[in-house]
Amino acid sequence: MLRARILAFFLDWLVCAAAADLLGLIATWALWRLMPEWRAAIPWVWGALGTGATAAFLLRDSAGGRARRWLALEALDPDGRPPGPWGSVRRNLPLLVPIWNLVDAWPVLRDGQAPRRCDRATGTRIVAAP
Repeated sequence: MLRARILAFFLDWLVCAAAADLLGLIATWALWRLMPEWRAAIPWVWGALGTGATAAFLLRDSAGGRARRWLALEALDPDGRPPGPWGSVRRNLPLLVPIWNLVDAWPVLRDGQAPRRCDRATGTRIVAAP
């Protein structure tokens, strides 16, 4: 389960980042080549796409987790449902804060079955999908 959880994290991260990067490259090309008078807007485009990628990462567990579904895992709240938007933000925000992300993920790195610290506090668990 350890490898599947780590792979799911990196797949979600890659999906969020790759989508933002692809859109950013297309928008940059279009602004640079087709609308040169709008070149000053390119940093704003990248800022908006970075914010969108961060929001997508924070909300990645709201429906149970995209990459987890691909790997037959589910994130469930104490009632047995997906955590929802607010639960997803509470669960993923620690992963964006340096040092705190290592403290939060350490139990998972030691034992693939262990809940992260924020999961213990909220009652969220990762289970194999039926």
